[in-house]
Amino acid sequence: MRIMIKRFRIFWGYLPHGYIVFLFFLGTEAHLQPSQSGLLPSIRYGLTLDTHELRIAAVDLESIRLDDQAREEGEYPYRIGVLIPVDIDPDHTGQWISIPGKGRLWHLTLRAEGAKALSPYFDLLYIPDGGELYLYNDLASSILGAYTAANNPPYQSFATEFVAGNSVTLEYFEPYGLGESLKLHITDIGYFYRGIHGGGDLSERGFGNSGICEVNVNCDEGNSWRDEKKGVVRILSRVGSSLFWCTGSLVNNVKLDFTPYVLTADHCAFYNDQYASTSDLAQWVFYFNYESSHCADPLSEPDYNTLVGATLKAHGGSTGDTGSDFYLVCLNNIVPAAYEPFFLGWDRQNVTSPEGVGIHHPQGDIKKISTYTQPTISTQWSNNGLQSHWLVNWTETSHGHGVTESGSSGSPLFNEHGLIVGTLTGGESSCGNTGGADFYGKFSYHWKSNGSTLGEQLEPWLDPDQEGILVLGGTYYENIVVALFKSDTTVVPINGMTDFVDLSTGKPEQWQWYFEGGSPSVSTVQNPEGIVYSSYGTYDVRLICGNEVNSDTLFLKDYIRVEPVVVPNPSHDEFRIFCGDKSNTPDRIEVFNTLGQKVQFLISGTGSSTLTLDLAGLSAGMYLVRIRAESYSFTGKLWLVP
Repeated sequence: MRIMIKRFRIFWGYLPHGYIVFLFFLGTEAHLQPSQSGLLPSIRYGLTLDTHELRIAAVDLESIRLDDQAREEGEYPYRIGVLIPVDIDPDHTGQWISIPGKGRLWHLTLRAEGAKALSPYFDLLYIPDGGELYLYNDLASSILGAYTAANNPPYQSFATEFVAGNSVTLEYFEPYGLGESLKLHITDIGYFYRGIHGGGDLSERGFGNSGICEVNVNCDEGNSWRDEKKGVVRILSRVGSSLFWCTGSLVNNVKLDFTPYVLTADHCAFYNDQYASTSDLAQWVFYFNYESSHCADPLSEPDYNTLVGATLKAHGGSTGDTGSDFYLVCLNNIVPAAYEPFFLGWDRQNVTSPEGVGIHHPQGDIKKISTYTQPTISTQWSNNGLQSHWLVNWTETSHGHGVTESGSSGSPLFNEHGLIVGTLTGGESSCGNTGGADFYGKFSYHWKSNGSTLGEQLEPWLDPDQEGILVLGGTYYENIVVALFKSDTTVVPINGMTDFVDLSTGKPEQWQWYFEGGSPSVSTVQNPEGIVYSSYGTYDVRLICGNEVNSDTLFLKDYIRVEPVVVPNPSHDEFRIFCGDKSNTPDRIEVFNTLGQKVQFLISGTGSSTLTLDLAGLSAGMYLVRIRAESYSFTGKLWLVP
């Protein structure tokens, strides 16, 4: 029988913009929040950005790979990237552009040949209220942001997820009238040379490239572990100038106050005879819900959630040679309820487990599950002379033979009750050696056997009042509403319609929708359908939902984009553009050929809802029409035929 505790103590408040909800936990300070979705300012305001590019110094990949090969013969975390020193700030690098009547925009592109992905590392980031920072690659196929004032880190240091490809563009918009300015300084660029997205070369680890025998967590083998999987996280750790994949666990504590403790392996924070510094830890990235939604591998990388930054609380037994190899941090951020986090329970009794599973991110891949049906064995690690570890042998199941790999380090071992009893140090299992044994540092040894100080034990953090609890169940946030929604489409033609679907968590019972520019403009049903938009422009959507415990507001600015309709298209000469019920006509209408040159045309119907463009006399082919109005820009294709 599983042990689960469903008791909670939570207080709620709201950000000024009503988008992200703060959770204030007892004993935990709330700081950083996830980035918000948004439209790139350059697209929002119809800008064409000049190229301002900074090329990053090349790295010696051959030397790095030789070093990795030598180190991977020992007990080291799986390195996937290195940090290249830079000195970047908006006052001395990149370009500022003024946007009349709106504000100003700063942008800079960083490029590093051969990189699988790039990520900036900041020693200073302060975004004033109203500012927006975005990161994206060449094709804007990978976009991060907007980062806003809600993301300002508590200790100045900050990092983001990586952006796929060999370039990353930073774009910051600052509206007029702000009393403060952006403070940003980038000291390093994360250069990822493996462990990112995968590919045909099996030496390039990452999404889709763990061993072929591994079992996705949402296969049948994971049916009994739906709660526990939500407490397992992928970790992008930094130690000095190196970056690594590891796995960790969001762990419960006896006070049941949802302090965001994450447990991983000591060796995930140790490299080149040094530990991760305080500033390194402030730039660790924690990935939640990185998994396939089905048993089969997805065709493209799945969505996930992230939080940045942690603070060390306790650790012991580097690589297991002197103890049980544990590393406990507290996230610098609360975990949003929208992530549906499960705070994992644990068993600190030194008792053999007859069966259970390990859940992990091998090679940084999506979440996998490995099953054992033989009892764990108490043993030592690497002849350390201590009974500090559990030995585990894995069992073949219906969808594979789950094992562990590099990147699985620090992942939890669960007993038959779904409780953590160990964290992975290492071992010999692999898809080529499914019978190899793995070794997990005992949770019971982590408790207070690695040393006598607070920084060497789990007990002072997970049972601070020394209540003597031996077994603690896992728990979710309960009944706390977090507003979420999606629509069928966010781009609607004039007089088109879209449906909205409520995705809110926490059992909401009432809904209040507001659709700027839509008809109807308000709704109280859970899933409004057929919202019609009859005027071109961009429009906000707001959802307020709640129950007897709390309410939450999700406000998405410019979420719906309504575009004019052009007919006929193709045409021999005239094109009619329907602008809908808009009382004000566009400020400017321009037509360009494929070389980007403006062409002459006749226009009629200005002041009405329908404009007519006459392109008679121009050569057949494709043209672009650009319509600009206040806070709105539309570009469409016109096909002129003989």
